[in-house]
Amino acid sequence: MRIDLSSNFLPAEGTPAVQSDGGAGGVAPTSKPASDSAQLSSNHLSAAALTAAVSELPDVRQEKVAALTEQLRSGAYEVSATQTAEAMLSQMRMTPAA
Repeated sequence: MRIDLSSNFLPAEGTPAVQSDGGAGGVAPTSKPASDSAQLSSNHLSAAALTAAVSELPDVRQEKVAALTEQLRSGAYEVSATQTAEAMLSQMRMTPAA
């Protein structure tokens, strides 16, 4: 792990603030720590609406499952070795290595 000594961090509560001067390891006390602020845009509302819409979708597409089940039962479902290999490789590319 690399530690960047040129970064300015807020001190823990009850400890004096220090700031690197960029020199040979010397630090000087500071009088005021910097303050951070954040503002959320209205995009979070869109993201929340999309998340809610996706959560309402079924996990399994029943009509596709029924069609494939019927093809399997009738013997009409055929997949080439190339299609199987391509699907396996595609899945492996999307799955992060452990």
